[in-house]
Amino acid sequence: MKINFTLWFTMMTGGTRAIFEIINELSKRGHEVTVTALDGDHRWFPLDAKVTYVQPPRLLKIFNPIVKRKYKRPMSYRMMEPVLNKLGLEIDLVKYLSKDIPECDINVATWFPTTFSVYRSDKGIPFCLLMDFEELAKMEGPYHHKMFKESLYLPFNIITISGWLKEWVKENYNKDASVCGCAINHDIFYPRQNILNNIKGPKIMGIFGELEYKGKKDLIDALNILAEKKPDINLIAVSTKKQIFEELVRENEVKFNYIFFERPDDIKLAELYSSVDIFAFTSHIEGFGLPPLESMACGTPVVTTDCLGVRDYVKNGENALMVPPKKPGEVAKSLEKLLDDKVMQDKLRKNGLKTAQEFTWENVAIKFEKNLIDFMNSSNDEKL
Repeated sequence: MKINFTLWFTMMTGGTRAIFEIINELSKRGHEVTVTALDGDHRWFPLDAKVTYVQPPRLLKIFNPIVKRKYKRPMSYRMMEPVLNKLGLEIDLVKYLSKDIPECDINVATWFPTTFSVYRSDKGIPFCLLMDFEELAKMEGPYHHKMFKESLYLPFNIITISGWLKEWVKENYNKDASVCGCAINHDIFYPRQNILNNIKGPKIMGIFGELEYKGKKDLIDALNILAEKKPDINLIAVSTKKQIFEELVRENEVKFNYIFFERPDDIKLAELYSSVDIFAFTSHIEGFGLPPLESMACGTPVVTTDCLGVRDYVKNGENALMVPPKKPGEVAKSLEKLLDDKVMQDKLRKNGLKTAQEFTWENVAIKFEKNLIDFMNSSNDEKL
């Protein structure tokens, strides 16, 4: 099949990585896969697909030397949007993206604005790979929140990355969806050598995202509570931006030791997972939630909130400890319980490793492909 994935941009994000992993697996399975995007630079990932970027008007290319020096990539429509908005002008990015979509059998939208581009293109059978949720759309503002809700009324075949998103679509839009799931790269995430041997005391790792729903303050609060009983704890803090964590430290009285790592690559991230006693995940809501699964694959016990997406792989008390979101006190209790119980640590470590092995990108792609084939077959049956 000729399968096109329509992306808003191709920069490094967790969602983009998941899309690219699926694309590579589909290419291995013999499909001709293309990517159409407004903006980006996909060289950070070994992508096995032809990528077409929407080209802005020739006149604007005179700015390319300046833009390349600053952004390391050419001028794009997406770069123009904020500038034109300040001038009171609007640019229809959905329209320009739709025009460059090639002929294909299947056309996959990957973010709610791209659903409108796929729909307007009239190219291929429209599918939506749903990884977003309403809380994310709300953060984009009222206009985009409304756009997100409208996108789910379009006549698309929906594939989600988790069971709760499937249920949410059915409950709120009375639409059936299928689940392809999500996965990790087992060539990277596996038990590695401890690189933090020099740090004394228990080590608890956390990832600090920029958005509020990631629960970054909850983890600080939980560790402050825990530090009253275990003053020698160490936080191994990871974030894409140092200022995110620095602001938290400034705004809160931190009662524990910490070491910060800014934007570690995947190998370094796997080494950090492998070097700590516990990985703590305090997000309020996730489409899937990969970090706890990555940690399990590295042989590290996990304490996570019930942020919905993790329900597809977390079994409370069996392969992780799960607590309600927005409850730092409960997180602290579970961390203390786990630090004091070596038998529980070993159990979660063993079962976590076993769970993680089930989540491969090959399995995700097989489910994704099956949904495409099943729909194509049912459509042919209807024509007959």
